[in-house]
Amino acid sequence: VRNFVDLQGLRAAALYSEDEGKMVRRSHESPVVQKIYEEYLGEPGSLKAHHLLHTTYHERVEVQ
Repeated sequence: VRNFVDLQGLRAAALYSEDEGKMVRRSHESPVVQKIYEEYLGEPGSLKAHHLLHTTYHERVEVQ
């Protein structure tokens, strides 16, 4: 009989447990993130923030 361990469940529980102890639990509330927006990116959703923080998927063609 094999012993199966729910690694995904254990990992999720560990992450939630770690998160509960944090003072800042949402990235947009982080003083560091707020300072970056204030000094460099401007407003959330600004063109500069969009270009630097968002990405798109481009299918890669394998050359043989």
